[in-house]
Amino acid sequence: MSTPSPAVRTKPSLTTAVVASVALSAPLLAIASWGDSNESNPARRFLVTIGVAVLCAVAVFVWAVPRARRESAGITALVLALLAVLSLGVYWIGITAVLALGSIAAVVTGPSGSKAGWPQRAAVLLGAAALIAFAVLTFFELG
Repeated sequence: MSTPSPAVRTKPSLTTAVVASVALSAPLLAIASWGDSNESNPARRFLVTIGVAVLCAVAVFVWAVPRARRESAGITALVLALLAVLSLGVYWIGITAVLALGSIAAVVTGPSGSKAGWPQRAAVLLGAAALIAFAVLTFFELG
């Protein structure tokens, strides 16, 4: 009879975060593209905005989040969260969700053993707020 091994706590992979950020952006960008009555070519708009989101995801999850893994995650995550909030002014481009999830991933996948200080907590709160605001703004655009 074998004994159960203790639960091993692993950090989520960055590939999962990249896919999640684009997968979360895609339906919202599709709704915005096809729900906008002023848009003459919604397929083109969707492809352009999802392309921008993918390029942003590559930059965030190939450069910024790994940087946060090497160093204190707080400042990098906070910068990503502030960029997510600022990108709400141009939310239709599709980078808000990527930046917001990048800020959260920077905290979650940050250095092991580091205590969550105010920058990490602020980054998670701002990132979550920007993500919710992105969804709300997308649905308000339909009206």
